[in-house]
Amino acid sequence: MRKLIYLVKEMWYLIKKERLYALGFVLLVLLVAAFLVYQVTPVAIISFVYAGI
Repeated sequence: MRKLIYLVKEMWYLIKKERLYALGFVLLVLLVAAFLVYQVTPVAIISFVYAGI
């Protein structure tokens, strides 16, 4: 959870610094997608390994 908070802070800093307010929503969606891939991927890989695939 700390990594997510850190990423949100850095994203907000980037948006304010570069004035990318229009891309804020897109960056937020990409951030959430990256976090979900980071959290879900090990579980998916382990389930395929145990299934013998």
